Amino acid sequence: MCTSPEANDTSERKAGHLRLSIEEGGRLQFQGLTAGWERVRLVHRALPELDLAAVDTAVTIFGHRLQAPLFISSMTGGTPGAIVINRRLARAAQAAGVAMGLGSMRVALDDPTEALDFQVREAAPDVLLLANLGAVQLNYGYGLDDCRRAVELAQADALILHLNPLQEAIQPGGNTNFAGLLRQIEQVCRALPVPVIVKEVGWGISGEVARQLVDVGVAGIDVA
Repeated sequence: MCTSPEANDTSERKAGHLRLSIEEGGRLQFQGLTAGWERVRLVHRALPELDLAAVDTAVTIFGHRLQAPLFISSMTGGTPGAIVINRRLARAAQAAGVAMGLGSMRVALDDPTEALDFQVREAAPDVLLLANLGAVQLNYGYGLDDCRRAVELAQADALILHLNPLQEAIQPGGNTNFAGLLRQIEQVCRALPVPVIVKEVGWGISGEVARQLVDVGVAGIDVA
């Protein structure tokens, strides 16, 4: 695919996301809406019956051993400054022994000059690295070959397909044809040689949707 006005729009939108996070992050919040953590209270265990020094947080996921079940979730790419952010995150993931998800790579498929933003493997040779594309793009001309290209471009170990129907529905020029996506996701899971993960971008994934995704072969879910 070649550079297009749509690719430029995507780059500008990504730049806006970074600007809001950096300049307005401390002031951006929902009125009366939280993630629900204030309702969680951990029961104090006065008699734990374990040796703290023996506690091991390491886990193995998709054949990669992580020092803790954590990953740096998908952030950015395809806009000025993104390469610096992604490489710093990659180095941090390598140092901490956790996984890293890349930002949406559609811009790199549309414009090969943007690919460098997502090529962080050199900075994180041992990290579980996740490529990323929007699931809705499967209804807009992107297919299995593009999923493979994203994985190969990033030298990734798995592919994230992100779901963002609310964002697409309200942003100018959003892609709003969400029909048949479950079947499309199933086809990607069956054909791709790496695990496929599905993530939301801020509004969560219900138990019902999670079960649908697992039933069609999705290997992991990031409720986000």
